[in-house]
Amino acid sequence: MEENIKHKRFLICVLNWGIGHASRMIPIIRLLRSYGQTVCLASDGDALAMLRREFPDVEYCDLPAYDPVYQSGESGMLPKLLLQIPKFSRAIRQEHIMIERLVREQRIDIVISDNRYGCYSRRVRSILITHQLTIQMPDMLDFLGSFVNYYNRQQIKHFYRVWVPDFKDGRNLTGALSASGSVDRRYIGQLSRMHEISGVQQRYDIMALISGPEPQRTRLEDILRSQLQDYPGTSLLVRGKPNGSNEIKVQGRRSEVDYLDSEQLNLALQQAALVVCRSGYSTIMDLARLGKSAIFVPTPGQTEQIYLARELEKKGIAPYREQRDFQLDRVLSKVKLYSGFRNANYENDVLTDVIRKVLK
Repeated sequence: MEENIKHKRFLICVLNWGIGHASRMIPIIRLLRSYGQTVCLASDGDALAMLRREFPDVEYCDLPAYDPVYQSGESGMLPKLLLQIPKFSRAIRQEHIMIERLVREQRIDIVISDNRYGCYSRRVRSILITHQLTIQMPDMLDFLGSFVNYYNRQQIKHFYRVWVPDFKDGRNLTGALSASGSVDRRYIGQLSRMHEISGVQQRYDIMALISGPEPQRTRLEDILRSQLQDYPGTSLLVRGKPNGSNEIKVQGRRSEVDYLDSEQLNLALQQAALVVCRSGYSTIMDLARLGKSAIFVPTPGQTEQIYLARELEKKGIAPYREQRDFQLDRVLSKVKLYSGFRNANYENDVLTDVIRKVLK
């Protein structure tokens, strides 16, 4: 271990809201372990399943599930979630009790929580990772914005530090989401488990990368599978099911797989000329890191994804289409008008420095 680097025990807590929060914690976990630190994991559902596949030798525990119920229609996700705040608040209180017990029993030195607001301890330093310091509201609920963001800030106050997974300079992708005049924050660079591989040959004209909550995850999968049947080029459909098989099944020009681990996905992304996917922030960070071209299909009603997709289209990086109107053949003709993520260097040059300061 390097001089001045102290050994610590970290408890990494990850929100199970899709698998994006889990995927973006992978580079932090890898970096901590490279410095000889002890890492314990805490999450639930698909997020925990994903992290256990990536780190099978790491201790873990199950946290209470937030268990969000999503709108089945094409709009109204945020109103539906706002009605579930009492249920989420109970889960937050329960997980906080568990964290205090784990900190004591496992002799934890530092807690790092990705968007789990109950995962802090009064005994040790607790760090919150989030890119949503200002929650975007749909137009019809704009009058609730002050209340929602006040509640969000009150939860954030429990933490010793706030880390924003983005750059502060011109490479910033979160825009208004991470802007806040009342929250002291540290930008730690975009978090991506991806890395460039030299000499990779193109294998797929299109990769369809499915993610997000049900029932919209399955709806997008059905839309893309159906439209890819008529696509004349080669394609790979990644269903994003962490408990599924990682065997790629090939049928003529079309390929399909349940789940790819980090290294498999890293290779497949670089074998694809174009990626069709949700505009979740973790996915965006991975695409930026690899300099990919994309078409975004935001999860219906999810204001954060809609905001990010619109901003990337305004910047001329990638087009987006709403799920209900998605026609692959029509949007493909527009892709050449956008730059993709090739025009900026998204190499994270600040994360190592942030982690080293924590270890001293």
